Amino acid sequence: MKLMNKRIKLKEGRFIGEGEVPYVIAEIGINHNGDFELAKKMIRVAATTGVDAIKLQKRTVAEMYTKSFLDQPYLKSYAYGKTYGDHKRFLEFSDESFFELKDLATQLGLDFIVSGFDYTSFEFIDKELNVDMHKIASPFVTHYPMLKQVANYGKPLILSTGMHSFEEVKNAIAFIKQFNDQIILFQATTLYPCPDELVNLNVMKTYRDQMEVLVGYSSHDKGVVIPAASVAVGACVIEKHYTLDRTMIGPDHSASVEKEGLEKIVKYANSVFLGLGNSSKEAQSVEAEARIKYGVSIVSKNEMARGHIIQEEDITVKCPGGGISPVNFWNILGKKVAFDIKADEIIYEKDVE
Repeated sequence: MKLMNKRIKLKEGRFIGEGEVPYVIAEIGINHNGDFELAKKMIRVAATTGVDAIKLQKRTVAEMYTKSFLDQPYLKSYAYGKTYGDHKRFLEFSDESFFELKDLATQLGLDFIVSGFDYTSFEFIDKELNVDMHKIASPFVTHYPMLKQVANYGKPLILSTGMHSFEEVKNAIAFIKQFNDQIILFQATTLYPCPDELVNLNVMKTYRDQMEVLVGYSSHDKGVVIPAASVAVGACVIEKHYTLDRTMIGPDHSASVEKEGLEKIVKYANSVFLGLGNSSKEAQSVEAEARIKYGVSIVSKNEMARGHIIQEEDITVKCPGGGISPVNFWNILGKKVAFDIKADEIIYEKDVE
């Protein structure tokens, strides 16, 4: 297995990975409810929140599902048709619509990502839309023919892992790395919404350490805290379902955040990233003044004349710092006082012979 890329170049001037600020994707998915104008509005609003990218989904419905599956009655409260096929077709945009949505996103400074769900859709996404990065959804961890297709495009790719075992994910990564090592592996739990206790952010540590890939988090939980916290366990990309109104009819709205939620995820994720710093523990130069104010020194308990031999009963430890460190408390016993020292005064190196 190839060694891990610590950073992946997405485009000129933008990298994803170690030492890079978290990359946040606002996942529209199908939360546009088949309304093209709503999708455009969602992109405009997302552009004001600080996210890096907007993401949609594309399906060639007849290629993705069997006819009998599409023909079955669909009785959900959020159904957009009498059959499952009618429902899925209603939620799909035309190819021309995707070009317009990409242009809008680009004008607003957002990267444009589209999850494909079949061969034809991915061909369109890569060859026609010419996106910078691909996203493969959780159902396709075992779809090796499509994994190979997307990997061979040679672009960075995200793979979500909901519904699958560790072994299935590990095997998929080994397979993809034959063709492409620019991988970001997402922890995901396929529940909408996902309760906090089933999120399992620590899986990302396992992915990173055992599969040597960059990792991220596809958030199906309801809040903003867990997506931001994912940065602390290694997430370099956060994907969050996004809606303009969580009360809208549809399967994903309840697991989504609105504009304010996106803003908080970006803010908190960046705060966590900055707070992580590095793994080297050093006294910071900006702490020098605080070290004097809050630090400790060896202090005289009694008045001591020049030439006095210091005894343990002559000294104690008090704030502030700047004097002889208490690390040397016993080392100065038996040494001579070089200058007269008053009681309750800091003892400095120059005060002891």
